[in-house]
Amino acid sequence: MKELKTVIYKEWKCFIGSDRGIFILYTVLVLSWSFFLVGGNDSSLRTGPLWLVFFSVVVAANFSNTVFISERISGALEILITSGLSRSSILFGKMSFVMGMSLVIGGSCMGLSCLWQYLMYDNEVAVLRSIDFFTYAASAFVNTAGSAFLSVRMPNPRLLHLANLFLTGCVIAVYTILSLYYPVPDFFLPLFLILIGLAGSILAKNEFNSERILQPVVF
Repeated sequence: MKELKTVIYKEWKCFIGSDRGIFILYTVLVLSWSFFLVGGNDSSLRTGPLWLVFFSVVVAANFSNTVFISERISGALEILITSGLSRSSILFGKMSFVMGMSLVIGGSCMGLSCLWQYLMYDNEVAVLRSIDFFTYAASAFVNTAGSAFLSVRMPNPRLLHLANLFLTGCVIAVYTILSLYYPVPDFFLPLFLILIGLAGSILAKNEFNSERILQPVVF
C-alpha cells in the first residue's frame, strides 16, 4: 500500500507541475461537454449518458498517454521500475491516479451540467442519475485498463485514443442494439464495462510483469 501511495503521489506532483495549457485544456473540455450533456438529456433518446461514456475516452486516454506512454518513450518508466518499487504497485498506482483524475473531471462535468439544467430549464427535468455516474466511472475503468495494456503493445500516443475509442464504440454499439430489441436494465452497461475493465486489468498486469526491457539503452 505504501508503494501504491508513492506512485500516486509521484503522478500527482507531475500533474500539478505540468504546463498551464494542460489545465486550460481540461477546463475547456469540462465546460463544453457539460453543455453536451444537457442537450443529450433534452432529446427523446436521452443520449446524455452516452456523451459521458465517450467523454471518459478523452479524459482517461489523455492521462494514460502521460503516465504510461510518454514515460515509456522518455525512459522515465524504466527508471521508476528500477527504483525498487514493484511493477504491480507502479501499474496499479498509475491506474489509480488515472481513475481518480477521470472521476474528478467527470464529476465536475456532471455538476456543471446540473447547474446549466437548473439555469436553462428551472430544474424541471433531471439531468443525470446516479447510474449515469457509475456508467462513466465504469467506462473510465475500461479505458484506463485498456490503455495500460495497450501501452506495452502499442507505444504510440496517437493510436491510443483511437484504440480506446474503437473499443468503447464496440461496447456501446452492442448495448444499443440489445436495448432496441430487449428490455436491458440500466445497470447492464456499467456492469458489462466493469467486467471488461477487470479483464483488461489482468491482461495489463500480465504484460507489465512479463516485459523484460522497457526502453532500449543506447550508449
